[in-house]
This record gives sequence, structure tokens and C-alpha cells, in this order.
Amino acid sequence: MKRSLTRIPAALAQLNFKPFPKPGRNPATAALTVDDLRLLARRRTPTAAFDYADGGSYSEETLDRNYRAYKNVELVPGILRDVSAVDPSTTGAGTKFSLPVGIAPTGLTRLMHAAGEHAGAAAAAKHNIPFTLATMGTVSIEETAAAASLGTRWFQLYLRQDRALSLEMMRRARAAGYDALILTVDTAVTSARGPCSTQSGTRGCQRLA
Repeated sequence: MKRSLTRIPAALAQLNFKPFPKPGRNPATAALTVDDLRLLARRRTPTAAFDYADGGSYSEETLDRNYRAYKNVELVPGILRDVSAVDPSTTGAGTKFSLPVGIAPTGLTRLMHAAGEHAGAAAAAKHNIPFTLATMGTVSIEETAAAASLGTRWFQLYLRQDRALSLEMMRRARAAGYDALILTVDTAVTSARGPCSTQSGTRGCQRLA
């Protein structure tokens, strides 16, 4: 699939997405599958932003394998079970959450939506699930903490050659009240993907930080 690598200025200019044209009639409610939602997003989202969220690295072979793997997963229903008192809560990193899911670290979040990490952290706190701020986030460690002071916040850290910088980010996360540190150790080589892989795109994405 051909991806856009150069239209980052257009994406930056449209970060405040327009509301749906008819109040009360959200086209997303007619979507039956995730693929339907993807098509809706593709129609409304600036090309560079959509490709960053939807695409993968290089030839996207790993992305394709992951997609096929998820397509082969089946949910096995429990028939004739008592569901009068279902409890979907779980415990992770010593904290009890209402649901067995969380918001994973996402780089350049405000490229996809102007509210970015503020909205993610607030939503996670509202539903009592963890929110993980990415090293490549577009809102600072301290701002994200302030956006959801009562929620559970984790911080994702890329181990850098500059150990002093990594240590400083860890100290800031701890001071801001983050509950756990998520280490990413599989990025020994930076991949080429999305609008920020080009020289002009990188400069545009840095303006989001």
C-alpha cells in the first residue's frame, strides 16, 4: 500500500477536526466492523495522520502478519452460564482495574486528535483503567499527570544511549506520580514509517511536542 510521507503540514493544519455535519447523527453508529470504522476514519482524516496511525514500518510485512493473526482469533462463548454477577475487573501492577484493558503508549497522539493525551488520560481515569504516556508523546509528563490526577498513569520509556536523559525522564515521571515504568527494549534501530520519517515531516512532528 502506498503511504503518504510528505503531507505533514496539511495534517498539522487540521488537528482540530471538524464535528460531524448533522448533530445527533454520528456515521460511526452505522459501522458494523472495525474495517467499517477504518474506512470512515480514512475519509475524514488528513492523509499523513491516517497513514501514521494505520501504517507500519518499511514494507509492512509485520503489520500484515499481525492483522492475519488477529483475524484468526475466535471468541469462544460460554453457553448456559450464570451471568447475573459478571465481574470484568482485574489486577495489574498491584492495582485493581474495572476492566482487563488499558490505553497503550501512542507516539504523536495529537497528530490524530487535538485533545491527545489529555483526553486519553481523562478517559482512562473515568473508567478506572491504566493510561500509558509514550516517550514520544505530544504532551509533557507533568501536563498529562495534571489532566487526570486521580487516574492510574504509567510511563513508557525507550532506553536511549543518553542514559542521563533517560534517568531524568524517569525522575520526572516519579515526581509527577506515575505508578509504573514500561520499558521498550526492541528499538535498537529506528524504523522508517509514517509522515515523521522524512526530514520535513520530522520537523513538523517536533512542533507537536
